[in-house]
Amino acid sequence: MQIPENSLILNTAKEFGLTKSELLSLVETAPKRYYVWKIPKRSGGERTICHPARELKAIQRYFVRGVLSGLPVHPSAMAYVAGSSIKENAKCHAESRAVMKLDFEDFFNNLVVGNWKKFASAHFPEWTTEQIDFTSKILFWGAGSVEPTKLAIGAPSSPLLSNCLLFDVDTKLSEFAVSQNLIYTRYADDITFSSRGFLDFDETMGAVKSALLDAKWVSLRLNAKKTKLVSKKTNRRVTGLVLTPDNKISLGRERKRRISSMVHHSIHGRLTVEDYAKLGGLIAFAIDVEPSFVDSLRKKYGGRTVDILLRRDP
Repeated sequence: MQIPENSLILNTAKEFGLTKSELLSLVETAPKRYYVWKIPKRSGGERTICHPARELKAIQRYFVRGVLSGLPVHPSAMAYVAGSSIKENAKCHAESRAVMKLDFEDFFNNLVVGNWKKFASAHFPEWTTEQIDFTSKILFWGAGSVEPTKLAIGAPSSPLLSNCLLFDVDTKLSEFAVSQNLIYTRYADDITFSSRGFLDFDETMGAVKSALLDAKWVSLRLNAKKTKLVSKKTNRRVTGLVLTPDNKISLGRERKRRISSMVHHSIHGRLTVEDYAKLGGLIAFAIDVEPSFVDSLRKKYGGRTVDILLRRDP
Protein backbone atom coordinates (compact mmCIF):
# COMPACT_ATOMS: atom_id res chain seq x y z
CA MET A 1 0.00 0.00 0.00
CA GLN A 2 1.35 3.42 -0.94
CA ILE A 3 -0.23 6.52 0.58
CA PRO A 4 -0.72 9.39 -1.91
CA GLU A 5 1.58 12.18 -0.78
CA ASN A 6 -1.00 14.94 -1.21
CA SER A 7 -3.49 13.29 1.16
CA LEU A 8 -1.10 11.94 3.78
CA ILE A 9 -2.71 13.53 6.83
CA LEU A 10 -6.29 12.92 5.73
CA ASN A 11 -5.60 9.28 4.86
CA THR A 12 -3.93 8.71 8.20
CA ALA A 13 -6.90 10.25 10.02
CA LYS A 14 -9.32 8.09 8.03
CA GLU A 15 -7.32 4.93 8.80
CA PHE A 16 -7.80 5.50 12.53
CA GLY A 17 -11.33 6.87 12.44
CA LEU A 18 -10.28 10.39 13.44
CA THR A 19 -10.95 13.83 12.09
CA LYS A 20 -7.97 15.80 10.82
CA SER A 21 -8.06 18.07 13.87
CA GLU A 22 -8.24 15.08 16.25
CA LEU A 23 -5.25 13.44 14.59
CA LEU A 24 -3.19 16.64 14.56
CA SER A 25 -4.00 17.18 18.23
CA LEU A 26 -2.72 13.69 19.06
CA VAL A 27 0.38 14.05 16.90
CA GLU A 28 1.22 17.45 18.41
CA THR A 29 2.36 15.69 21.61
CA ALA A 30 3.55 12.45 19.95
CA PRO A 31 7.30 13.02 20.60
CA LYS A 32 6.52 12.90 24.34
CA ARG A 33 4.26 9.82 24.20
CA TYR A 34 6.92 7.26 25.11
CA TYR A 35 7.57 4.99 28.08
CA VAL A 36 11.28 5.29 28.81
CA TRP A 37 13.60 2.98 30.74
CA LYS A 38 17.27 2.01 30.72
CA ILE A 39 19.01 -1.34 30.36
CA PRO A 40 22.72 -2.08 30.93
CA LYS A 41 25.01 -2.47 27.92
CA ARG A 42 27.36 -5.45 27.76
CA SER A 43 30.20 -3.02 27.06
CA GLY A 44 29.29 -0.84 30.05
CA GLY A 45 26.96 2.09 30.53
CA GLU A 46 23.24 2.09 29.82
CA ARG A 47 21.00 2.03 26.76
CA THR A 48 17.79 4.09 26.74
CA ILE A 49 14.73 2.23 25.47
CA CYS A 50 11.74 4.31 24.39
CA HIS A 51 8.50 2.44 23.85
CA PRO A 52 5.80 4.49 22.11
CA ALA A 53 2.31 4.69 23.58
CA ARG A 54 -0.19 2.33 22.02
CA GLU A 55 -1.91 4.87 19.77
CA LEU A 56 1.42 6.25 18.54
CA LYS A 57 2.82 2.77 17.89
CA ALA A 58 -0.22 1.99 15.72
CA ILE A 59 0.39 5.11 13.61
CA GLN A 60 4.11 4.30 13.31
CA ARG A 61 3.28 0.79 12.07
CA TYR A 62 0.89 2.30 9.54
CA PHE A 63 3.74 4.50 8.31
CA VAL A 64 6.04 1.50 8.00
CA ARG A 65 3.49 -0.21 5.74
CA GLY A 66 2.37 2.80 3.78
CA VAL A 67 5.35 5.17 3.51
CA LEU A 68 8.70 3.67 4.50
CA SER A 69 8.14 0.32 2.77
CA GLY A 70 8.32 2.09 -0.58
CA LEU A 71 11.78 3.53 0.09
CA PRO A 72 14.98 1.75 -1.01
CA VAL A 73 17.05 -0.33 1.40
CA HIS A 74 20.43 -1.59 0.22
CA PRO A 75 20.95 -5.39 0.07
CA SER A 76 24.01 -5.02 2.30
CA ALA A 77 21.79 -3.73 5.15
CA MET A 78 21.09 -6.98 7.00
CA ALA A 79 19.20 -5.78 10.08
CA TYR A 80 15.43 -5.44 10.30
CA VAL A 81 14.93 -7.03 6.88
CA ALA A 82 12.56 -9.94 6.31
CA GLY A 83 14.46 -13.20 5.88
CA SER A 84 17.66 -11.80 7.35
CA SER A 85 19.24 -12.29 10.79
CA ILE A 86 22.53 -12.00 12.62
CA LYS A 87 23.21 -15.55 11.46
CA GLU A 88 22.75 -14.61 7.80
CA ASN A 89 24.93 -11.55 8.34
CA ALA A 90 27.71 -13.67 9.85
CA LYS A 91 27.42 -16.28 7.08
CA CYS A 92 28.36 -13.64 4.51
CA HIS A 93 31.83 -13.51 6.09
CA ALA A 94 32.28 -17.14 7.16
CA GLU A 95 34.76 -18.06 4.40
CA SER A 96 36.90 -14.95 4.78
CA ARG A 97 40.45 -14.87 6.08
CA ALA A 98 40.51 -11.28 7.35
CA VAL A 99 37.58 -9.50 9.02
CA MET A 100 37.41 -5.78 9.77
CA LYS A 101 34.72 -4.58 12.17
CA LEU A 102 33.57 -1.02 12.76
CA ASP A 103 30.82 0.46 14.86
CA PHE A 104 28.82 3.69 14.80
CA GLU A 105 28.81 5.73 17.97
CA ASP A 106 25.37 6.14 19.60
CA PHE A 107 23.67 5.08 16.36
CA PHE A 108 19.95 5.77 16.82
CA ASN A 109 20.44 8.92 18.90
CA ASN A 110 22.58 10.41 16.13
CA LEU A 111 19.87 9.88 13.52
CA VAL A 112 18.08 13.15 14.13
CA VAL A 113 14.94 14.81 12.87
CA GLY A 114 16.91 17.18 10.62
CA ASN A 115 18.21 14.13 8.70
CA TRP A 116 14.65 13.01 8.05
CA LYS A 117 13.40 16.44 6.99
CA LYS A 118 16.10 16.72 4.31
CA PHE A 119 15.48 13.14 3.22
CA ALA A 120 11.70 13.61 3.09
CA SER A 121 12.01 16.83 1.08
CA ALA A 122 14.08 14.99 -1.53
CA HIS A 123 12.09 11.74 -1.66
CA PHE A 124 8.59 13.19 -1.23
CA PRO A 125 8.73 16.52 -3.15
CA GLU A 126 4.94 16.80 -3.13
CA TRP A 127 4.80 16.93 0.65
CA THR A 128 4.21 20.31 2.21
CA THR A 129 6.12 21.63 5.21
CA GLU A 130 3.07 20.75 7.31
CA GLN A 131 3.20 17.13 6.13
CA ILE A 132 6.94 16.80 6.81
CA ASP A 133 6.50 18.25 10.30
CA PHE A 134 3.57 15.85 10.80
CA THR A 135 5.70 12.81 9.92
CA SER A 136 8.61 14.09 12.01
CA LYS A 137 6.49 14.19 15.15
CA ILE A 138 5.26 10.66 14.49
CA LEU A 139 8.65 9.12 13.75
CA PHE A 140 11.00 10.91 16.17
CA TRP A 141 11.28 10.90 19.95
CA GLY A 142 11.40 14.21 21.81
CA ALA A 143 13.55 13.07 24.77
CA GLY A 144 10.95 14.45 27.17
CA SER A 145 9.82 17.31 24.94
CA VAL A 146 6.99 17.67 22.42
CA GLU A 147 9.59 18.72 19.85
CA PRO A 148 10.94 15.73 17.86
CA THR A 149 14.70 15.24 18.07
CA LYS A 150 16.04 11.70 17.48
CA LEU A 151 15.09 8.14 16.58
CA ALA A 152 13.93 6.01 19.49
CA ILE A 153 15.24 2.55 20.25
CA GLY A 154 11.94 0.72 20.67
CA ALA A 155 9.76 2.42 18.05
CA PRO A 156 8.63 0.02 15.26
CA SER A 157 9.45 2.61 12.60
CA SER A 158 13.04 3.33 13.71
CA PRO A 159 14.78 0.22 12.28
CA LEU A 160 13.47 0.56 8.73
CA LEU A 161 13.89 4.33 8.77
CA SER A 162 17.55 3.95 9.77
CA ASN A 163 18.16 1.65 6.80
CA CYS A 164 16.50 4.14 4.45
CA LEU A 165 18.60 7.05 5.74
CA LEU A 166 21.81 5.04 5.26
CA PHE A 167 21.04 3.85 1.73
CA ASP A 168 23.63 6.13 0.07
CA VAL A 169 26.30 5.18 2.64
CA ASP A 170 25.64 1.46 2.09
CA THR A 171 25.76 1.99 -1.68
CA LYS A 172 29.18 3.66 -1.58
CA LEU A 173 30.69 1.14 0.82
CA SER A 174 29.31 -1.78 -1.15
CA GLU A 175 30.80 -0.36 -4.37
CA PHE A 176 34.14 0.12 -2.62
CA ALA A 177 34.02 -3.47 -1.35
CA VAL A 178 33.36 -4.83 -4.85
CA SER A 179 36.27 -2.83 -6.25
CA GLN A 180 38.61 -4.34 -3.63
CA ASN A 181 37.24 -7.91 -3.74
CA LEU A 182 35.83 -7.48 -0.25
CA ILE A 183 32.48 -8.40 1.28
CA TYR A 184 30.55 -5.62 3.02
CA THR A 185 27.51 -5.84 5.29
CA ARG A 186 25.94 -3.58 7.88
CA TYR A 187 23.77 -4.82 10.72
CA ALA A 188 22.31 -1.65 12.29
CA ASP A 189 25.39 0.07 13.75
CA ASP A 190 27.77 -2.84 13.10
CA ILE A 191 29.82 -2.57 9.89
CA THR A 192 31.78 -5.58 8.65
CA PHE A 193 34.26 -5.90 5.78
CA SER A 194 35.96 -9.18 5.04
CA SER A 195 38.32 -10.71 2.51
CA ARG A 196 39.51 -14.15 1.52
CA GLY A 197 42.85 -12.54 0.75
CA PHE A 198 44.38 -9.22 1.77
CA LEU A 199 42.39 -6.45 3.45
CA ASP A 200 44.02 -3.02 3.54
CA PHE A 201 42.98 -1.53 6.89
CA ASP A 202 43.93 2.09 6.12
CA GLU A 203 42.32 2.11 2.68
CA THR A 204 39.12 0.59 4.02
CA MET A 205 38.99 3.01 6.92
CA GLY A 206 39.49 5.86 4.48
CA ALA A 207 36.58 4.64 2.36
CA VAL A 208 34.30 4.51 5.38
CA LYS A 209 35.26 8.00 6.55
CA SER A 210 34.79 9.35 3.03
CA ALA A 211 31.35 7.76 2.72
CA LEU A 212 30.30 9.29 6.04
CA LEU A 213 31.62 12.73 5.06
CA ASP A 214 29.68 12.55 1.78
CA ALA A 215 26.52 11.12 3.36
CA LYS A 216 23.45 13.08 2.32
CA TRP A 217 21.04 12.11 5.07
CA VAL A 218 23.05 11.23 8.19
CA SER A 219 25.79 12.64 10.40
CA LEU A 220 27.38 9.65 12.08
CA ARG A 221 30.68 9.03 13.85
CA LEU A 222 32.66 5.84 14.23
CA ASN A 223 33.39 4.39 17.65
CA ALA A 224 37.18 4.13 17.47
CA LYS A 225 37.28 1.71 20.42
CA LYS A 226 35.35 -0.90 18.46
CA THR A 227 37.35 -0.79 15.23
CA LYS A 228 39.20 -4.09 14.77
CA LEU A 229 40.95 -6.14 12.11
CA VAL A 230 41.14 -9.85 12.92
CA SER A 231 42.27 -12.99 11.09
CA LYS A 232 41.76 -16.75 11.37
CA LYS A 233 44.57 -16.79 13.92
CA THR A 234 42.34 -14.90 16.35
CA ASN A 235 38.75 -15.11 17.56
CA ARG A 236 36.67 -13.76 14.68
CA ARG A 237 33.20 -12.58 15.66
CA VAL A 238 30.52 -10.97 13.51
CA THR A 239 27.41 -9.59 15.22
CA GLY A 240 28.16 -11.72 18.26
CA LEU A 241 28.63 -15.03 16.44
CA VAL A 242 31.93 -16.84 16.04
CA LEU A 243 33.39 -17.64 12.63
CA THR A 244 35.13 -21.00 13.06
CA PRO A 245 38.40 -22.02 11.32
CA ASP A 246 36.41 -24.46 9.15
CA ASN A 247 34.21 -21.60 7.85
CA LYS A 248 31.13 -22.33 9.93
CA ILE A 249 29.03 -20.22 12.30
CA SER A 250 29.09 -20.96 16.02
CA LEU A 251 27.41 -19.59 19.12
CA GLY A 252 30.82 -19.44 20.75
CA ARG A 253 32.15 -21.25 23.79
CA GLU A 254 30.98 -18.66 26.34
CA ARG A 255 27.39 -18.55 25.12
CA LYS A 256 27.17 -22.35 24.95
CA ARG A 257 28.48 -22.67 28.50
CA ARG A 258 25.93 -20.14 29.67
CA ILE A 259 23.04 -21.96 28.00
CA SER A 260 24.15 -25.35 29.33
CA SER A 261 24.53 -23.92 32.83
CA MET A 262 21.04 -22.39 32.68
CA VAL A 263 19.54 -25.71 31.58
CA HIS A 264 21.25 -27.40 34.54
CA HIS A 265 19.88 -24.77 36.93
CA SER A 266 16.39 -25.11 35.44
CA ILE A 267 16.36 -28.83 36.26
CA HIS A 268 17.11 -28.05 39.89
CA GLY A 269 14.58 -25.20 40.08
CA ARG A 270 17.15 -22.46 40.41
CA LEU A 271 15.97 -20.20 37.57
CA THR A 272 13.74 -17.14 37.96
CA VAL A 273 10.60 -16.92 35.85
CA GLU A 274 12.33 -14.26 33.75
CA ASP A 275 15.43 -16.42 33.22
CA TYR A 276 13.24 -19.41 32.37
CA ALA A 277 11.64 -17.47 29.50
CA LYS A 278 15.02 -16.11 28.42
CA LEU A 279 16.47 -19.63 28.27
CA GLY A 280 13.72 -20.78 25.92
CA GLY A 281 14.63 -17.94 23.57
CA LEU A 282 18.34 -18.79 23.77
CA ILE A 283 17.69 -22.44 22.89
CA ALA A 284 15.45 -21.43 19.97
CA PHE A 285 18.24 -19.12 18.78
CA ALA A 286 20.76 -21.96 19.13
CA ILE A 287 18.58 -24.25 17.00
CA ASP A 288 18.84 -21.73 14.17
CA VAL A 289 22.55 -20.99 14.54
CA GLU A 290 24.12 -24.24 15.73
CA PRO A 291 21.59 -27.12 15.91
CA SER A 292 24.31 -29.65 16.77
CA PHE A 293 24.75 -27.89 20.12
CA VAL A 294 21.05 -28.33 20.91
CA ASP A 295 21.41 -32.03 20.01
CA SER A 296 24.16 -32.23 22.63
CA LEU A 297 21.84 -30.60 25.19
CA ARG A 298 19.20 -33.22 24.43
CA LYS A 299 21.70 -36.02 24.98
CA LYS A 300 22.98 -34.52 28.23
CA TYR A 301 19.73 -33.32 29.83
CA GLY A 302 17.04 -35.24 27.93
CA GLY A 303 14.88 -34.26 24.99
CA ARG A 304 11.83 -33.70 27.19
CA THR A 305 13.71 -31.13 29.28
CA VAL A 306 14.69 -29.17 26.18
CA ASP A 307 11.16 -29.39 24.75
CA ILE A 308 9.69 -28.07 28.00
CA LEU A 309 12.08 -25.13 27.91
CA LEU A 310 11.08 -24.48 24.31
CA ARG A 311 7.43 -24.75 25.38
CA ARG A 312 6.91 -27.50 22.83
CA ASP A 313 6.00 -30.19 25.33
CA PRO A 314 2.57 -31.67 24.55
